[in-house]
Amino acid sequence: MARRRRRRGRTISPGAAFAALAGAFLALSLLVEAVREHPGIAAAITGTLIATGAAWFHLRAAADRRLAEHERHISVTDGMSGTEFEFFIARLMRAGGCRGVRVSGGSGDMGADVTGRAPDGRRIVVQCKRYTGPLGSPHVQRFAGTARTIHGADVALLVTTGHPTRQARDVARRCHITLVDRTALARWVTTGVPPLP
Repeated sequence: MARRRRRRGRTISPGAAFAALAGAFLALSLLVEAVREHPGIAAAITGTLIATGAAWFHLRAAADRRLAEHERHISVTDGMSGTEFEFFIARLMRAGGCRGVRVSGGSGDMGADVTGRAPDGRRIVVQCKRYTGPLGSPHVQRFAGTARTIHGADVALLVTTGHPTRQARDVARRCHITLVDRTALARWVTTGVPPLP
């Protein structure tokens, strides 16, 4: 049986630690002295650092605004994967005032892709269907069978980029499932108001 080598952690000798501390103290002393002798240079460096930080925050905010504007156009969902679409819906929920929003989609989720709490405290369970074609009633039936019984939904949303059939709409109405089709989703994206009953 091969003997395992014991990995020894690297230790710093007291002499090296003292030298590093002395070097840091010397650098700090030189910096203080430079500021005393050349206040203009110190002010310029400080101004540069502040300007750089402000520019970074400005660019970050601009990037966030561009992302928000990009997502305003519902066609952005057409190129998303199923998982990306779930996170997209989660962001819409948070922006609309929902709390505790969590993406839980994947195998074994039993229809609950996104969960959260409405602003009034009701539990929301969302199933996301990123489709381009028709959405049939079997999808609605399966979700209706788990949304309340298994996931304890007060509000059950089935969000799709597709076009629900008339039978799907009928089943959703009878099972108290809020069906958010492409048109309703575009309205949600534009207004920021979640389509809660």
